[in-house]
Amino acid sequence: MIVSWNWLNDYVALDASVETVADRLMMAGLNLESIEERVGDHAVDLEVTSNRPDCLGHIGVAREASVLFGKPLTIPTASVKTNGSPVASATSVSIESPDLCPRYVARVIRGVKIGPSPAWLKSRLEAIGIASINNVVDVTNYCLMECGQPFHAFDFDKLRGGRIVVRRARAGEKINAIDHNEYTLTPDMCAICDAERPVAVAGVMGGADTEICSSTTNVLIEVADFSSMSIRATARKLNLHSPSSYRFERGVDSAQMDWASRRCCELILQVAGGELLDGSIWAGEPAVAARSTVSLRSSQTRRILGIDVPKEESHRILVALGLKPTADQADADGTRHYIPPS
Repeated sequence: MIVSWNWLNDYVALDASVETVADRLMMAGLNLESIEERVGDHAVDLEVTSNRPDCLGHIGVAREASVLFGKPLTIPTASVKTNGSPVASATSVSIESPDLCPRYVARVIRGVKIGPSPAWLKSRLEAIGIASINNVVDVTNYCLMECGQPFHAFDFDKLRGGRIVVRRARAGEKINAIDHNEYTLTPDMCAICDAERPVAVAGVMGGADTEICSSTTNVLIEVADFSSMSIRATARKLNLHSPSSYRFERGVDSAQMDWASRRCCELILQVAGGELLDGSIWAGEPAVAARSTVSLRSSQTRRILGIDVPKEESHRILVALGLKPTADQADADGTRHYIPPS
């Protein structure tokens, strides 16, 4: 995970040096690979282990830094203004393979103007080694690296039937991907389709036939939750890997899907104009399942960690990381119970 130092400070104002912050993050489990100077910025290369997909975006790393340095974390509100026309009147989404794609969110923006990205957007992406393509595609890449949730933008007018169908690929189906190579799909793979054909290899790469180009005016924004095992198998079978597949293989947070969709639309409206249709198409399972409480037995802290951590500090750390205590006070034996974050 390449982290832009300037970008990180958008979410948590750090008064320590980049070297100090990187060292503390390393001691907290995000191994430091390197720090490279970029034009007006620093690129911090952190190794994120497979059990920490929450740190595959700048907000996740900022959350860790905010706890380590006792600084407040600021997350964008993702506020969007719509034109009042319901999105359900323009498109639909059906999921025919819920085992491969349990959830899918679609929003539609009409009247965008494709062009170069503003300097702030280009500089953020360039700092972490991502080339600028155009304003809409750049926003999807920006949001991916902001929160760790992959996105895809379709040219809505090129979707035959004006709708999305999520299904297993049919034997022998082919797709020309945006890397301009043709891939043959198999029935064990999840395909994002329109009314007639695959338009994306789910969670891996979009198709060239519906990619955003200079003539695009209407855009459908995809945010989805795909089976980790399915994406891993597909990427390996096709020998086709991407930042999106890397994250889906490790799991995404379904509880942030609606926020992520709004955030992406918010920035597209900012840099490319247009009007957002009202609401979203949510297909599949609900976003948030009930989460069981977890308990911290203060009497066991030293035995498990090998160090003493004061009860108050343990509580502060957990709350700052997003755990919600179920009661104001600990039990008589010092045990506290929390609802973990998604």
